[in-house]
Amino acid sequence: MEESRKPHTSISSIPSISSHMLIYRTTPSLWYNKHDMADFYTQIQGAGDLSEAQQKKTGQAIAGDMDEKYKRFCVDIERMIKSNEIDVGKPESFLNMDVYNELSDEWKGKTDLALMNIADQVRHIAEFYTSKDTPNSSPQLQTMIEQLWQMKERIEKHHDVFKF
Repeated sequence: MEESRKPHTSISSIPSISSHMLIYRTTPSLWYNKHDMADFYTQIQGAGDLSEAQQKKTGQAIAGDMDEKYKRFCVDIERMIKSNEIDVGKPESFLNMDVYNELSDEWKGKTDLALMNIADQVRHIAEFYTSKDTPNSSPQLQTMIEQLWQMKERIEKHHDVFKF
């Protein structure tokens, strides 16, 4: 095999890589083309302003089916809010206090920090789901729920501290 075609076995053996900096061997035309930018600029210049009605329509959530687990989650959250089991204005109401009180100070701090973001996301989900202006099943709502689950998972993979 010719010297330049041998597979690289370590970072230091790759040409153009130093211990300080990684230089990618790409030409600027791969990621930027002044002709494409000129076309884009021309298109933007030719685009007119959207009317207020068009802007409202563009910003609306689209309806679309969600998996059953997302639908059940929305129903459960709505039920918990209506029964005052949780209160989006009081994030501490989301906590299973028996588990929370047993946490180390380190995990209490991590949970408290995550709790503010989780509470805000639950509020967004609840408002979206209960609003008459948004569909109860939509890709946007499913994405919000997935984001919430990811936030919760960071804590709950260690301690099951949340009520939902």
